Amino acid sequence: MKHLVNALLAILILTSCSKPDPVDFSIIPYPADLKLGEGQFVLSANTQLLIEDTGDFAQEVEFFQTMMKQALGAELSAEPAENTIEIRKSSVDSNPESYRLEIRSDKVILEAGHPQGIFYGMSTLRQLLPASVETGEVSAQLVLPALRIQDSPKYDWRAMHLDVSRHFFSMDYLHRYVDLLSLYKLNKLHLHLTDDQGWRMEIKQYPELTEQGAWRTFNKHDSICMERSVEDPRFALDPKHIKMRGDAPVYGGYYTQDELKQFVAYAQSKHVEVVPEIDMPGHMMAAISVYPELTCGTPGWGRVFSTPLCPVKEEVYTFVENVLTEVMDVFPSRYIHIGADEVDLSSWDKSSACQQFMKANGMEDVEELQAYFVNRVSDFLMENDRKVVVWDEAISGDIDSSLSIMYWRAWVASVPERVVKKGNEVILAPGDPFYFSNPKAKLFDVYNKQLLSSKFPTALSHKIKGMQGSLWTETIPSEELADALIFPDALALAERAWSSDENQGWNSFKSRLQPQLHRLRTMGVQLDYAPSAELLPFLNVDKDAEQIGVRFESELSEPTVYYTTDGSTPTLESNLYKGEFFVKGSASIAAAAFEDGQLVEPVLKKQVDYHKAIGKAVEYLKPWNTAYPAGDAGTLTDGYRGTNSNSDGYWQGFTNDVEVIVDMGEETDLRSFSATFMQNIGPGIFMPGEVEVLVSSDGEHFTSALEIANDVPADQKGLLFKDFEGSLEGQKGRYLKVIAKNARPGFIFTDEFVIN
Repeated sequence: MKHLVNALLAILILTSCSKPDPVDFSIIPYPADLKLGEGQFVLSANTQLLIEDTGDFAQEVEFFQTMMKQALGAELSAEPAENTIEIRKSSVDSNPESYRLEIRSDKVILEAGHPQGIFYGMSTLRQLLPASVETGEVSAQLVLPALRIQDSPKYDWRAMHLDVSRHFFSMDYLHRYVDLLSLYKLNKLHLHLTDDQGWRMEIKQYPELTEQGAWRTFNKHDSICMERSVEDPRFALDPKHIKMRGDAPVYGGYYTQDELKQFVAYAQSKHVEVVPEIDMPGHMMAAISVYPELTCGTPGWGRVFSTPLCPVKEEVYTFVENVLTEVMDVFPSRYIHIGADEVDLSSWDKSSACQQFMKANGMEDVEELQAYFVNRVSDFLMENDRKVVVWDEAISGDIDSSLSIMYWRAWVASVPERVVKKGNEVILAPGDPFYFSNPKAKLFDVYNKQLLSSKFPTALSHKIKGMQGSLWTETIPSEELADALIFPDALALAERAWSSDENQGWNSFKSRLQPQLHRLRTMGVQLDYAPSAELLPFLNVDKDAEQIGVRFESELSEPTVYYTTDGSTPTLESNLYKGEFFVKGSASIAAAAFEDGQLVEPVLKKQVDYHKAIGKAVEYLKPWNTAYPAGDAGTLTDGYRGTNSNSDGYWQGFTNDVEVIVDMGEETDLRSFSATFMQNIGPGIFMPGEVEVLVSSDGEHFTSALEIANDVPADQKGLLFKDFEGSLEGQKGRYLKVIAKNARPGFIFTDEFVIN
């Protein structure tokens, strides 16, 4: 990163002769351009506030004065003073969210062409003030460092999501959520208002949607929460959202249209656009249970998902348009999200009305029927000057190119490429790593993980609309637990979506994060974050020197790390990690962080091999699955090993057998073969039934040299890895054919064929 934040932290801990509060220089997200000046600006209630905006920034100035009153005990003066803060309207037509901030010893100038930019400049100033300003602790003077910032966002869509259907959240929480998003320049709140488990928005034409559809008897996820609450009270259902219906308790709640209008106006004042989602045609059981005639048959559940709306009934479109008309009356957002994910199409397959409609309209399958539904609903919204967002399953049909596609299925890595080639914009919201409801989500991955495959066409990068983190609340019933899962991950997302690539730096972010965690705690955020001591390995294959570089990353700031290369547990007598080191041949790396001379779990284990096949050509007799190309034909002999995620760009996925030929380039004395496979039965990833290695001198006549059976049960849960390895001692050949049998309907994944 071109600005050395650690140095700035040392420089900018400033105090004046009257000992105002120290400054924590910790801006998140990092500005596009920041230059440090000399001196400091001493802020007090006597500082003059000059407004040169012809009234365009009245709302933002009111917000700023409220902040000043909370920090200094009084609003800034309009009278001439020794120093001033000037709010200026720029005549330059720029990005509406950009701003310029200059702090000198006698003057602060905040300039922007639009209210959004002024607000974000004020948010930056707010972060330069001590965290005590958030609590109402009054100071006579506060110090700001002399600097110049020119700032503008990388993406237009910088969003967080909240599912209020699975578990309900109060209006007070929604207001605080907006406050926190706006502080970190996140500009959209995707509000998931309806799902199978509850309808949360009042629809006046259909009052039973909330009278009945907003309430449920306790379901399986409520039971899971209740069980977990015995050990962790954050999993307890909020009694505010439970009432008695007859003799039975029911859970739920909803927002009136007046409440939502007030909330939307509040969010607008903080420049957060609330994007409502009414999920359809699937995930509609809360509505279908009230109006069963909206389905093609009997309401219920398919193998996984609920019965969807019927796409060939006109009364369904009447219902949908009436609902969306009221949604548009409440939400002025440019965007309406209509879901279109996880639709159980089996009821359409079985429906004679659907089959007749498909035949009459030349449709070959129910996916075309899904596209018909999406396009018809989208047309209605677009006729009302709204833009439409859908989840990425919708691309299986021929949908309009004006729709924005929200990419969430991280296990289908080809989605962004397919979306932009169809002409649609894509919003990056992959479940790994941007589903913060997963307690295993890593802050490192949120900040660093590659989201686009190597095949993504860079010429279409302008089609990436932005990024979004999501919080699904099946097992998140309380505001305290929601806080703990959203933060600090949302800050990593905010920087990734706002700051340019060259201004993003993991070490810098870790340093700047610590003061922000303190700020969040003073604001009442229920944080449950401690930096993990887990080390993450990264490899660098150097073909010229025939070696592999190894480096470690972690959430710890400047950890002390010791490592071994023989697989033994590291001690203080082991190798001290001082940066990237190199392995020739093979090494079993074991590494761990140490604090106060003691090893801190977990211990990292990583096999590294510079083997004979690195860089050798691979011929695929059967193709990889295009969703998981990794590094294409070079993947299996490039020296890079996969991580714990099958979508990390190193694991190559297959839905048929793996059958490839490795060309060693010349007749070679062979010693051994090894290939690692993974199993994770949740998303349908299994070990191969067996792996066979055959050897040939001419590439035509192969002799079986090694057979390795799988001994991992197909029903064994969890993330598992197995090395299919064996001896090739005494074998000689130029070509090795490797066959891994796909024994079950699903994926097999492998990352490297180690041949020595």
